[in-house]
Amino acid sequence: MLALFGMHECCSRAQPVTQKENTIVKDSIRIKLENLTERQEELNALLSDPATISDQNQFRKLNIELSEIMPIVENFNQYQILDEDAQAAQSMIDEDDAEMRKMGYDELSQIKEQQEELQTQLQKLLLPKDPNDDNNIFLEIRAGTGGDEAAIIQRQAEL
Repeated sequence: MLALFGMHECCSRAQPVTQKENTIVKDSIRIKLENLTERQEELNALLSDPATISDQNQFRKLNIELSEIMPIVENFNQYQILDEDAQAAQSMIDEDDAEMRKMGYDELSQIKEQQEELQTQLQKLLLPKDPNDDNNIFLEIRAGTGGDEAAIIQRQAEL
């Protein structure tokens, strides 16, 4: 628990957490997320362009791309806000007042938990998608051998 706050068990006073230790998201992922944020801004500009609106296929394609990256960008923006809050909590920890340090530790632990949750969500969102995810399928379920039980299961699956 002490390591979470930049303290080592052998030290009695908190050591400041450096920016390198404070970042959970790797630099390569952060660059990709920043590029996605820029792409979202670009897509918003393109979607508001009258030439794009008149071309329905292009408009639909850009809208689908925007809907795919929006959750990623929103999570990244929340992560950045938490990163700024963590820096503010770190400055509270650096204060001489014991109550401020305690509040800073409490706040920092909550922020770290939220950042870890967001990091997990971001990692899931950044996983490459299967190219067949957008394809439709027809699935037929038939009652085979097994008598009445198979027919019951087949009817339940249709619902």
